[in-house]
Amino acid sequence: MTLEDSVQAQRLNVFRRAEELGNVSAACREAGVSRALFYRWKGRFERYGVDGLHPKRTQVRRGRPPAVPSHVERSVIAMALSWPTWGPNRLSVQLARQGIEIAPSTAYRVLLRVGLGTRSQRLGVLEHHSAERAGLLTERTRRTLRATRPPAERHVEASVPGELVCLDCFYVGKLKGVGKVWQITACDAASSYGTGRVFVAAQPTAQVAARFLRHVLVPLYRDAGWPIQRVLTDGGSEFKGLFAQTCRDLGLRHTRTKPRHAWTNGFVERLQGTILHEHWRVEFRRRYFTRLPQLQHSLESFLRFYNHQRPHHGYRTRGRTPGSILLGAKEER
Repeated sequence: MTLEDSVQAQRLNVFRRAEELGNVSAACREAGVSRALFYRWKGRFERYGVDGLHPKRTQVRRGRPPAVPSHVERSVIAMALSWPTWGPNRLSVQLARQGIEIAPSTAYRVLLRVGLGTRSQRLGVLEHHSAERAGLLTERTRRTLRATRPPAERHVEASVPGELVCLDCFYVGKLKGVGKVWQITACDAASSYGTGRVFVAAQPTAQVAARFLRHVLVPLYRDAGWPIQRVLTDGGSEFKGLFAQTCRDLGLRHTRTKPRHAWTNGFVERLQGTILHEHWRVEFRRRYFTRLPQLQHSLESFLRFYNHQRPHHGYRTRGRTPGSILLGAKEER
């Protein structure tokens, strides 16, 4: 006997007991059911006969639809693996430019659900994939230095592009077959526009910095219609001697930060951190560089994205791209 047959027999027994006692209420009290339920059973019995006392087969209720559609979830995961150092907020902003609206908290839950909630997990997936595909093993960088800085003070500002251009050099790393790779970077204080060149040297030199200023920065700003007025550097030897002389020859004002006040040059320091964080740490897990032009081409590709496509939400840009401020300024005036 199935469960349905057993329930049917129990309900028939309640009907027989009501006939024997001649009292529906007493029969219901013995069976532990209500009179309303008894008469509901009776109505089904009179309409459908004995088969009407079989319990109804109810279908499982359909659960609520998932909060994130599958195609949106795939887009979040794909972008997180393409840019593994980006957090949920940056992913949300970038996906919005592609027409996919998703809150940062929802994007974070999607990443948690698939085991990609932390930056190290996403970088680990990328590194593992590169190792399986090309046998590329790289040294892992799991700790980042966070410099303790005093409260931000906007004492270094510029109102128009070229009024203040910040320069700095940082060590990228020693690559097999290439050598010690350095990068010289410039960041415009008014527009956040970034420019950079990589070079191989034991230490940065004034010749490299002067050549970068004369042949890269000055033509760039001249063509954009904003001549450079002042450059800001730290007190490194690469920004003395020939570099200082080049500034005087070009009619540029050269100022230096105070010793142990790196945050004064925070515009370019932050840009270099972004390039290291979003570009080099990702690219070194994807590719094996053997020549300096490859590195330069890779850097230029990221800077094009940074200057013309990547949203910026700082107090200077307010959602605009650096390229729209620097290169579009001449037409706006």
